[in-house]
Amino acid sequence: MLMGYGARLSGGCNIGAYFSALASGSMSAWIWVAAAFFGSWIGLRLRPMFHLP
Repeated sequence: MLMGYGARLSGGCNIGAYFSALASGSMSAWIWVAAAFFGSWIGLRLRPMFHLP
């Protein structure tokens, strides 16, 4: 429910906006890719802090 509410507030699904924006060459999609990559990298580095494999 929260994801649906967030998608409604933002004007659409972030994954769908990513794919269609990337296909059209939008700068926002490339920023999204960089932010997702950087966020994933940070998350992987924080896993040992929470005793996760």
